[in-house]
Amino acid sequence: MQENALGTKSIPTLFWQYSIPTVAAMLFLGVNTIVDGLFVGRYIGADALAAVNIAMPFSSFLLAFSIVIGIGAQSLIGRKLGEGSGKEANHVFTTALILAGGIAFVFAGLGVLFSEPIAYVLGSSEKLMPLVSSYISYLGLFLPCLALMMVLDYALKTVAMPVYAMWALVVAVISHMALNWLFIAVLDFGIQGAAIATGIAFAVAFIMAALPFLRSHSMLKPFAGSWSQASAKSILYHGASEGVTELGTGVTTFLFNLTLMRYVGEMGVAAFTLISYLAFIGNNVLLGLSDGVGAIISYNYGSCQMKRVKKALQLVAASAGVIGIGMFAAIFIFAGDVISLFLHEGNEDIVRFAVYGAKLYAFAFLVNGFNIVAAGYFTAIGNPGQAVLVALNKGVLWIVAGITILPVLFGVKGIWLTVPIAEFATLALSGSLLYRHFRCS
Repeated sequence: MQENALGTKSIPTLFWQYSIPTVAAMLFLGVNTIVDGLFVGRYIGADALAAVNIAMPFSSFLLAFSIVIGIGAQSLIGRKLGEGSGKEANHVFTTALILAGGIAFVFAGLGVLFSEPIAYVLGSSEKLMPLVSSYISYLGLFLPCLALMMVLDYALKTVAMPVYAMWALVVAVISHMALNWLFIAVLDFGIQGAAIATGIAFAVAFIMAALPFLRSHSMLKPFAGSWSQASAKSILYHGASEGVTELGTGVTTFLFNLTLMRYVGEMGVAAFTLISYLAFIGNNVLLGLSDGVGAIISYNYGSCQMKRVKKALQLVAASAGVIGIGMFAAIFIFAGDVISLFLHEGNEDIVRFAVYGAKLYAFAFLVNGFNIVAAGYFTAIGNPGQAVLVALNKGVLWIVAGITILPVLFGVKGIWLTVPIAEFATLALSGSLLYRHFRCS
């Protein structure tokens, strides 16, 4: 009955049923990131903010793999259920969990055993090395929970449980906020407390997301299927674009940290960390829109209902445009007020530098939602090659070119212009690919 609803309910109704819980969850996650930054900045200091941002690409790379597996599995499971093949759907589900768990344990081992070399590779200065290394080693203990939680979250949406997925994340976020207060503000554990609080939140989210699949009436069960090498290859293939998008986040952070360390120093990295918190909210909401509609598109594409597919795409694209304009305006109006909350008095130089960068960075929101939607659409219909092309242009190719050339031409201003230029350049590609796709369909 749940699968039939995806193919029979009106698209606007399904859109709101799926997008609102997903967007709300992602928005709540964005707020959580800001609260996390507030505790780190106010109770530990600006150096700790910079250290967390330098360490971030390590967990982002695992998150990229997890999203590849989660999105790839969601796309395949949605289409298998649309075709009426529950057995095959369970094979995909089991394979996805084994794949994510295996990769996560490798990352966990690397983080615990080789935290200092990883911190060095990520661009940490000698001053920040102890903070970065400590954060990576403690967070590494909880990375398997992060990977498995992501796969289960996407699976929940596939079986028509987006509201539960939202509440699972809400519980985890509330736990994270409370633990930040306990470990950082009360017990004064420093950056180790920040890492442990984040890790325990991953564990809470994993447990919450797993519970529905352990019930006897669940359509998907962790042990109902078996490992399939063919399914593993198909999962990685179909989820590649979303992974590249997340990988792009890690690449962007890594390159920005290196460049800002060279041009400005630790202050520049701290400022970029604050901008990242603002950008994280906007990007999460837009990703939430795309993810929420993915299950609708994949199911209806699998059942050959193209009018419904087009309607869903139109709704999510229009919503992405409105949200992008709203984020652009909000950053221009409130960036100073929000950024100043993260640091004590005496850090006015960092705040001014961050506000300047945020207002230039904000231009990316005018178009990046369309690029996210385009990549998500091609993933949902089982055309990952096109999705990867969009994601590579948006998150890697133009970023690498921009961060290499623009600072040489325009100084620090060029650093902040890199992401907006990359998004506008990718928009032309996204529009062209969608036009050709629907012209031929």
